[in-house]
Amino acid sequence: MARRRKKASNKTSLWILLAIIAVLTIMAGMFYASISSDKESTEVKAVDGSKKEIVSLLDESIEAQRILDSILLQKGNWQLIEKGHGVKNVDVEGTTAAVKVNTRTLAIGVPVSTTLENAGNWVQGKATKAGLAVISGEPSTYKGWESYKLQLGVAAKAGGINKKFTVDTIYFFYNTNLSSEGNDVISPPAATKEETQYTGKLAIIVDDCGYDIKSVRRLTDLGLPLSFAILPYKDFSNDALEVIKSTGNVPMLHLPMEPSNRSAMSEGSRTILTDMKEKEIRKMTKKAIESLPGIVGVNNHQGSKATSDKRVMETVLREVKKQGLFFVDSKTIATSVARDMAREMGVKTARNDVFLDNSKDVEEIRKQVYKAIEMAEKNGSAIAICHARPATVKMWEKYADEFRKTGVKFVHVTEVLY
Repeated sequence: MARRRKKASNKTSLWILLAIIAVLTIMAGMFYASISSDKESTEVKAVDGSKKEIVSLLDESIEAQRILDSILLQKGNWQLIEKGHGVKNVDVEGTTAAVKVNTRTLAIGVPVSTTLENAGNWVQGKATKAGLAVISGEPSTYKGWESYKLQLGVAAKAGGINKKFTVDTIYFFYNTNLSSEGNDVISPPAATKEETQYTGKLAIIVDDCGYDIKSVRRLTDLGLPLSFAILPYKDFSNDALEVIKSTGNVPMLHLPMEPSNRSAMSEGSRTILTDMKEKEIRKMTKKAIESLPGIVGVNNHQGSKATSDKRVMETVLREVKKQGLFFVDSKTIATSVARDMAREMGVKTARNDVFLDNSKDVEEIRKQVYKAIEMAEKNGSAIAICHARPATVKMWEKYADEFRKTGVKFVHVTEVLY
């Protein structure tokens, strides 16, 4: 009798064990099915109640970032800075689908021995060969500095259409502390460019005048038609103004305006800020203009945040218009509204096309001048901004005659306004 009970008990235990295994198998199957489904696509309800397909590209985007990292590490003398990363859903335009990707923003400091565009093109070429998708590449700004923006990503099908999705946004900028050329992308020398004959108009604006008088005198002695933007209230602001006017060149106000990073302001309390009231902005603009009697135009000093603010720019431009002056947008940031608002308000205007001296290297500045000359040839005219700095002055003194021989027509900025 006891033996029968034991057999029954063993049989019951066996059935319980088999049932547990069956349940675990089903649960495991559901778990792995859910993983497989998430890797391909899942459905979620949108705010309006409709179903939205979410395609996961997390594995693909992380692998793309790993490939890019291996490319960038080939340049041991480049400075890599990660500015942010995270997972986000990106809607696929024209469909009810979205993709889940891992995204990053990188800032890459490169030596001045290459151009920013060349650095971007080098990475783009390597990335294309490695199978990454190129979204876009274009001149841009990073922290108010000239930069080249490159967007790379992955290609995938979502919502029934094939599309490229951005994974990495990269800003290439000059880091003048990086001097090694041994592992860099060297730009072709511009030694023979003066043999090409150009016909465009090029207006050069010299910013940051007023710190001293010697640099202004050396530049006006070149005999080139130049336009000079003078910072107000500096020790030599009015002296610089008189030299510029007496040599027949164009004097302008270099109006201090709020940059993207307020802590980077160079002019302190004399800077127009975005949180000021209209009355204070107009008063400061008027006072700065009147501090330099005889100026004929204005451009912004710094100002990435202020020139992107419509309220601030409208207030500044009202006073500029009242004083009968023009306004040149220095274009320290791609989101600036200054030029477009000036046109709408009937203020003569134009916009900077290229900064010449982000580098302190004379030969690199020279290459940037040739870039400006080529832009003028392509578009009929161009505006380039440089600064009253020792290396820049030295470059103009050394190569002014060479530039003249190219055939480009140097003009005052007043000849390219519209």
